[in-house]
Amino acid sequence: MTFEIRRRSFLKGAFGFAAFGAAAQGVLAGKALAGTAAKTPAKGGKLTIGTQGQAGLGPIDPHMPSGDLAVNIANQFNVFEALTKQSNEGGIEMCLAESVTPDDDSAKVWTIRIKKGVPFHNGKELKAEDVIFSIKRLRQPGTMTGGHIGPVQSYEKVDDHTVRLVLEAPRSWFPTALSDPYSSILPVDFDPKAPVGTGPFKIGQVVQSQSVTLDRFDKYRGTPALLDSVVLRPFEDPSAMLNALQSGQIDIINEVDASLIGEVEGDERFKIYNSPTGRFYPIQMRTDVAPFNDVRLRQALRLVIDRQAVLNSVYNGNATLASDLYGRYDPDFDKSLNRERDVAKAKALIEEAGLAGTELELVMYNDVATALVLAENAKEIGINITVKQLDGAAFFNEEYMQRHFFGGDYWPSGPIFLISSLADGPKAGLDQIRWRDPEYLELWEKASGTLDEEARREITMKLQEILFERGGWIIPVYGNELALCKAEVAGLPSFDQSGAGIYRALPGLGFAS
Repeated sequence: MTFEIRRRSFLKGAFGFAAFGAAAQGVLAGKALAGTAAKTPAKGGKLTIGTQGQAGLGPIDPHMPSGDLAVNIANQFNVFEALTKQSNEGGIEMCLAESVTPDDDSAKVWTIRIKKGVPFHNGKELKAEDVIFSIKRLRQPGTMTGGHIGPVQSYEKVDDHTVRLVLEAPRSWFPTALSDPYSSILPVDFDPKAPVGTGPFKIGQVVQSQSVTLDRFDKYRGTPALLDSVVLRPFEDPSAMLNALQSGQIDIINEVDASLIGEVEGDERFKIYNSPTGRFYPIQMRTDVAPFNDVRLRQALRLVIDRQAVLNSVYNGNATLASDLYGRYDPDFDKSLNRERDVAKAKALIEEAGLAGTELELVMYNDVATALVLAENAKEIGINITVKQLDGAAFFNEEYMQRHFFGGDYWPSGPIFLISSLADGPKAGLDQIRWRDPEYLELWEKASGTLDEEARREITMKLQEILFERGGWIIPVYGNELALCKAEVAGLPSFDQSGAGIYRALPGLGFAS
């Protein structure tokens, strides 16, 4: 299994997801291309989703993503579920856990009480030993979400439905750390070749590289899914996928390219799902090497990029302006930090640093058009950027963790500390930018040891100020989630900040009655 596949698949599905007005959104979720009223979904039927990529590659393991889109759809609380989950409002709510509470003020000792009577798809009841098994499994090499939890000093089964963990380091945000969709709870005898979870769907027929079927789990502890089954069909060619929708072979194109929407404009048979999210494609600067170890260069590039041009020309308006910060829907996100384009200030920083005439190579995977906007803008301040695009195999190779200036790597919406624990916190799981800001790291540790929510909020605000002034990421916009659906598909959410709205909505989807 290559690092390229694992990293892309994980971030594509991981995490769950500023106030904005309807006009600012530029969005009408479920908007019919020729105007149809929302209808109530009926029970029953089979929904087929087309998506670009690969699916049905082999064993399905929710902790070890392998580039298989079947893992992405299963992990969005459809087949597998975590102890907690991220709400659409940005907070944390209980899922398989009844409660997750600290035992003392250290933020290191936590008691997890799990819900009683939760059945796995094989009929076994969820118990404490399954939780312990799953968290230990998450901490094994090869997974990424174990870094959210951090090292665990000890595990204790208090009773059949209670677990006590002692962490090696404080995690005041421990309930958030458990909320990643890739941190699902599995039975102690879990077998990826015959995977079972606790979700409203169970794995059905898998036709290798052609389709993956999810069947409704009628004994689900909550509200059962409406659909009898969901079929995921992978496509290599977007045009072939559009033809499949138009001919009735599939019901939804997930993650549709905006250019395809114009192909069916005015056709009453179809409607658009278009929701704001907190997901993004950062341009990253490795801060431990020249010239990016000079904060003046980093800030100059952030000041010169024309974010409005990226929004309009690259995303066709299907995005929201960002100011280089992640965690857009975190309750502690600082909406007051807004980056305005300032060419004069950017040029002054470059001249002060003696970097005029600097030649840079920016290596990109996706989102190349954004890089080209930055390259054109940078000429105004005396910086010459050459943009080099690589395919997946070349981008996610052994150089992936070593590059100095790169981007187009998908990052999902998620809470601040969940992303930070991967990107820029102490012992970051994906330590690509090598950012070692002493003040930031000290405050990060302080926040992780602070259980008082208001006190932690104040520290989190300061952390974002430091990222805003000295960080190593350029985040111009938060991209929308786009899908093209048959008009009779009903139950689409009006908004889902996660960026996985179609997948997360599956239990409530159906066909209009």
